Amino acid sequence: MKYLFLAILGAVIGWIGLSFILKDWDQQGLMIMIIGIVIGYNTRKQTEDKF
Repeated sequence: MKYLFLAILGAVIGWIGLSFILKDWDQQGLMIMIIGIVIGYNTRKQTEDKF
């Protein structure tokens, strides 16, 4: 769970940095990335539990 939090925190910090530089504060890409991180984490956790 710690790694999931760190991945989401890294995505948010990266989004803030790029948005500040590019002056484009579109949140749609950030939400898609966070959903992808959560789905990937859950899929990996489920496959580890099966073996």
